[in-house]
Amino acid sequence: MGVIELMTQRQQIEFTIRPDGTVEERVIGVGGPACEDVTRGIEQALGEVQERERTSEYYRPTETTSDNVVTNS
Repeated sequence: MGVIELMTQRQQIEFTIRPDGTVEERVIGVGGPACEDVTRGIEQALGEVQERERTSEYYRPTETTSDNVVTNS
């Protein structure tokens, strides 16, 4: 008999389209430079990035999905 515990964090991207046509995106649940990796393709499709503001989540250590397996053998 064993116990398997999966720990995952929700990851999402929020978009705000302003009346002047500019698009603001916010990445949630992805820390460090990985958040820029997640949005790179979207940013290339939308055009030139005018401004980038890093939140406190960017400076936290990156969190990865972890699998913990405990078995009775």
